[in-house]
Parts: sequence; structure tokens; C-alpha cells
Amino acid sequence: MSKPWLTWTTFAVTAVTTTAGLLLPGLSALLARSPGLLDGQWWRLLSPILVNPEGWYQILFNGAALLLLGTYAERAYGRARWLLLYLGGALAGEVYSYAVGDYSAGSSVAIAGLLGGLAVWVVRGHSGLPRRPRIAAAALLAGAVVLALIGDEHGAPILTGALIALVLPARAAGENTAHAR
Repeated sequence: MSKPWLTWTTFAVTAVTTTAGLLLPGLSALLARSPGLLDGQWWRLLSPILVNPEGWYQILFNGAALLLLGTYAERAYGRARWLLLYLGGALAGEVYSYAVGDYSAGSSVAIAGLLGGLAVWVVRGHSGLPRRPRIAAAALLAGAVVLALIGDEHGAPILTGALIALVLPARAAGENTAHAR
């Protein structure tokens, strides 16, 4: 895989919907988490990942995190597995957020799924990194448990990404692993 186009496409879609949400505040409200989910507004189960309405810090952090983590995850797992990590994290984060009553929005929960998958990839030694980064990745996974226990919506999607990565292997040896330059 020479170009991480799924990462860049997701970045572009999120940038467009976030910009539209900033220009049309009603759109952000329509896509954000809301008790309306229980009244048949089913799109609210995943739509909150399409907007980052909390300001420029959220937009910049989530955009940079998506480009960095997404590129590595796409190269490590391939596009289909990347999509499972991203959407699995998103779904886990949204369900958890509804459970704790967090009615906001942002793509960070989906990105957290990628982070969990990458942490497993590093712990398993696929990255070729030495022991210390592998220990740090294991600590990140332990920290995700703590986040989930204290009510932070990022713990559950990190752990979900990790579980998905445990079930779905990284790229097979025969798959094209060329990196974009």
C-alpha cells in the first residue's frame, strides 16, 4: 500500500463536516450526541465523529492525531482492518458516552480505536521497536482501563481497538507493505 488514502479521505470528510458545523451551528447540534437517539434519531450513534465542535484545539488535535495514527494503522493493518478499528472505536466510544451522559461530539473516540490497535501492534513486536516502547504501549492499554473506569469516553474505544487488533492480525506477510514516501 503506497498511500494511506483511507486516512486522508476520512480526514477530508471530517474536515468538511466540521467546517460545515462551524458555519451552520444547527448542523453540529443535529450530529452531536443527544438523548434524541432513544427517540429514533439513530444516526446519532455514529454521526458525532463527523464534527469537532469544541473549538480549534479539538480540530487541530483530532486532525493531527488522525493523520499520524491513521497513517500508521493503515500501513500496519490495511484498509479493511483500519476501518474496523476506526468504526469499532467510534461505536464503543459513542455507546460509552451515551451511558455516562456525555452529549458532545468529536472524532477522538474513533481515533482512539486506531490507537488501541496500534498499541497491540507495538506490544506484539510487529513494529520492530525495542522493549521500552512496547512497555509504553502496554502501559497505554492499562491506562485505557483506568480511563474507562473513571468515566472518560476514550478508554472504551482504546480497549475496543485493542480487542479488534487481537482478533484480526496485522497485515499478512504476502500483502503489499510499501510505504508512501
